[in-house]
Amino acid sequence: MKNLQLLLLEDLEEEALELSSFLEDNDYDVSHAKNIEEAESLIKNRFFDVIILDIMINGKPEGIALAQRLNKQGIDVPFLFLTSMQGKEVFDEAKLTNPLVYLLKPYNKLELLFSLELAIESCYQQNNSISLASENAVLSPSYLFIKKKRSVVKVDVASINYIEVKEKYCSLQCDSGNYLIKLSLTKLKAMLSNPDFKQVHRNFLVNVKKIKEIYFEDNLIILENGDRISFSERYKNAFIKDNTIFR
Repeated sequence: MKNLQLLLLEDLEEEALELSSFLEDNDYDVSHAKNIEEAESLIKNRFFDVIILDIMINGKPEGIALAQRLNKQGIDVPFLFLTSMQGKEVFDEAKLTNPLVYLLKPYNKLELLFSLELAIESCYQQNNSISLASENAVLSPSYLFIKKKRSVVKVDVASINYIEVKEKYCSLQCDSGNYLIKLSLTKLKAMLSNPDFKQVHRNFLVNVKKIKEIYFEDNLIILENGDRISFSERYKNAFIKDNTIFR
């Protein structure tokens, strides 16, 4: 599990500290920028999952200016505004930058967490593909964003050892722990679209990079961590066909 990387543009130190502390308690790693120059420097050198922008920075609407630059440069990171600016003129200008959310200070903590989650879902266009149950997940090319109680955790796809069907859920067995998402194995496999994951049984999808040994006669796969996975005849034959070394 990896925490979500969040950039906060906020010029007021006290507010930044309070917000950063709250977000870090909810599985975000926060990088704080006091002005647009610091924010741009951080964006050039780090990957962020989501960005929170105050609008008025040192008396100027630099939050909107940064959002405009993100759009112009094609930096595809979801961002939202968190501001005390309530005027319609400012809102209309901010709206043109296509933020995922526009929140007013003082913020409601739960509303902010939900807004961040929605921003991530909207960015990866998964908000209609998975139910809003507590086992929800959002997929990006390299990570699964999984709801855990009131927060969202980021799971590196490469850390998944195998995926097992459990009734209506898929259980992700990862280096960092196990996670349930309400999604069929077939749909999850299609969404992953990752050649490292091979179906070896109607109930199992295995990360081939995690395989230690294969016993074809015993229909058994042993992973690096010692987990033992059944290898059905149907998928074993397809696996051998796709890998010339076994022919």
